[in-house]
Amino acid sequence: MHWVRITKPRYDQSRRHAGRVGEVVGHWGPENSADGRNGYLVEFPGGEIVGVTHEEVEVVEAPDRPEPIGDSEDERGAGLSPDAAP
Repeated sequence: MHWVRITKPRYDQSRRHAGRVGEVVGHWGPENSADGRNGYLVEFPGGEIVGVTHEEVEVVEAPDRPEPIGDSEDERGAGLSPDAAP
């Protein structure tokens, strides 16, 4: 979908992600929100998905610096030739 940065966190679930970039993976609205708000479902590195309102975010092109997904040697070295210099 697209990426957003949490710029103006207003609710508990978004405050701990202030300044972070996550990928929008869905949408929620009055039909599934007890308070009748609209917003995005945003996935952060590590897999946590948080609901945020449109007013809490700014759209960004892509993360400034993607966080690594895995720690295994296979994931870090994927696509590198065995003869490649370190």
